[in-house]
Amino acid sequence: MTRRGPGTTWSRRDVLRLAGLTAVVGATGGLAACGSRDGAGPDPSASSPPSPAPSGSAWSGTRSVGDAQQAADLVLAGAQAAAAAGSFGIAGAIIDNSTGEVVHRMENQVLRRLRPTVTADSGETFTWDPTAHGERQLVYWYFENRDRLALPPARDLTVVTSLDPCAMCTGALTTAGFNAAVVAMDTFSGINFRQDGRFADLPQPVRGAVRETFGYYAVESGRQYQGGRSVAFADTAIDQQVYDACEDIYQSSAKAVRSARKTTNTPPDQLRDPGTWKTAAPIRSAYRRVYPKAFTHRLKDFRRPDRTLRRMLEELVADTAGADNAVAFIDPFGNVVTAAAGPLPRNPAATGFMTASQDYALTRFALVDDKETSGPARRALTSPMFGTFVWLVAPDPRATTTIEDLGGFGSTMQAAIPQATPSAFQFYEPPRRGTARELRQVAGSLPPLYSQLVKIDPQRVGDA
Repeated sequence: MTRRGPGTTWSRRDVLRLAGLTAVVGATGGLAACGSRDGAGPDPSASSPPSPAPSGSAWSGTRSVGDAQQAADLVLAGAQAAAAAGSFGIAGAIIDNSTGEVVHRMENQVLRRLRPTVTADSGETFTWDPTAHGERQLVYWYFENRDRLALPPARDLTVVTSLDPCAMCTGALTTAGFNAAVVAMDTFSGINFRQDGRFADLPQPVRGAVRETFGYYAVESGRQYQGGRSVAFADTAIDQQVYDACEDIYQSSAKAVRSARKTTNTPPDQLRDPGTWKTAAPIRSAYRRVYPKAFTHRLKDFRRPDRTLRRMLEELVADTAGADNAVAFIDPFGNVVTAAAGPLPRNPAATGFMTASQDYALTRFALVDDKETSGPARRALTSPMFGTFVWLVAPDPRATTTIEDLGGFGSTMQAAIPQATPSAFQFYEPPRRGTARELRQVAGSLPPLYSQLVKIDPQRVGDA
C-alpha cells in the first residue's frame, strides 16, 4: 500500500483508479493540457480576459444538450472549472449521438492542489498526472465502465472538447473509436495545428480515421464546419463568443500552470539520490508497491540502458496478460523507478508507456501530498524530463496507440529536454511493423510542441 497520511493507505489500484475519477463536480476538479505551451507560443497574458466562471451546476448539472452551441457551453463551463482548480482550462464530455445525453464529463487535471498540511501556500498546485487530459480520461473511463453501464459503442458517441485534442488524446480517441467535436483551435499542440482538416502529417491509417471521426464546429459568421459527418451536431453552429471564451480560458490558465511547474522541475544536481538516501526509504517502498522491482537495479548511466533492464522488461511482458510491450522509467541517477506492460486487456489505450508515466506521477504526487513524506519526496524526485523512458519494442509508426504514446511522451516531458543526447526516448527492438526511421518521421511531423519544443527523437539502445 502507498501511504497518503496518518492511518490512510493507497493500493496501486486505488492510485490508478484516480485517473478515472468523475469530474461531475463544480469548480473543484483539475487536469493537464492538450494545449500545454510550456516555454513556447504566444504569451497567454496577451489574450483577453476569460469569461466569468459559471455556477457549478452549468458544468455538473447539465444532463443533455441539443446542439453544438449547448455542447460548447457545457465544455466551456468545465474548462473554467479546471482553470479555477489550478490546472489547464480545458474540458470534455461524452455525448450520445442519438439522444444528446451527457454520458460523462471530465476536466483537465494535470495539476491538483496540495493539501494545506503539506505546503505553506494553501493554493499550491503540483503535477498530478501529465496524461490526465480530459479526453484521455474520458477514454479510460469509457473502457472501465462500458460493460457495467451497458454503454453504446464508441462509434455512436462523440467526445466534445473545448480545445483541439493533442496527439496523445487523438491517439486515445481513435484507438477507442470515438467521434470528436472541437470548439477552439490550438496551433501549438492541437492535432489540427495547420487548421486545414487534412491531417496530412499523420500516417495512414491514422489520418483516415481522424478525418472520418473528428469535426470542428462551424462558427457563426466565421469558420465553416470541417470534418466527418458522424460527429454529434455536425449540422449546427456555435457563436464566436463561446469559441473565444474556450480559447481565452486556456490561454489565461496556461501562464499560471507554467509558473507552478517551475517548483516541480528541480534539477538533478539539487536532488538527493532516492536509491541510496536513507531518508528516502518510504519513497522506495511506495514505488515498489506499484512496481515490485523498483529501485532494485541501477544503470551506470541513466541514458544507457543495459541487458539487465531488457530482461526486466521481457519478464514484465511475460507476466502481464495480453501485453506485447513494456516501458521503464529511469531517473537521472540511473534508478529503475517504475515499469509497466501493455496494452491492458480491457483498455487498448492503456499502453505500457501511458501506465509507466502515470505510475511515476501519481505515486510522486501521493508522496508530496503526505505530510510524512512530502519533504523527502520534494528533495529526491523531479520531473521525468530529467530521466529516460525505455521501450522493449519501438511503437508501430502506423498505429493509433503510437500517436498516443508520442503525444503522451511530449506531455510528460512538458518542455525542452535538458539533455538531448542520448535520447530520453529509447527502445531495444525496432517496430514489429514499419521501421524505426518511419517512427522518427512520424514524431518529426507532429505539432510544434512535440517536433520543435520537446523534439521527440526515438533512438535504439546503443545507437547514440
